[in-house]
Amino acid sequence: MAIEYRGEEILFAVEIDGVDGATLVRPLNQTAGSSNKSADTIDLNTKDKSGSDYGNITHEISIEGIMTEGDPSLEHFDSAMDEKRLVKIHEINTRTLEAKVGDYMISSFEYSFGNSEYVTYSLSASLNGKRTLETLTLVPEGAE
Repeated sequence: MAIEYRGEEILFAVEIDGVDGATLVRPLNQTAGSSNKSADTIDLNTKDKSGSDYGNITHEISIEGIMTEGDPSLEHFDSAMDEKRLVKIHEINTRTLEAKVGDYMISSFEYSFGNSEYVTYSLSASLNGKRTLETLTLVPEGAE
């Protein structure tokens, strides 16, 4: 019998460069995330054949969560967008420890807040190039 995945079993993490090399950091208090892949259509219509084929393929992710004190990933996303840098993001399957890794352009980064509510963030990013598959030895720590 197949076992379904729960939302907390797919996580995002970001690579942040430091003096000792890159560190994999999980944004704290992730409350939601999504991964969306779509393709443009090329219509084929010749004497011999008609149909559709793949055009440009785009891959976008979004991450949402509660802003948490001491979370270095949020500052990393913010500064990467200001400096027009790509960010290396890992989409981690916590059951298999496999991660789909790619360089992403941050297309939007937003904080939302109201009186007596938590400050939340949402991030949207578009893949630049292709993703690779890596196997991790452990999942980075983060808030539940």
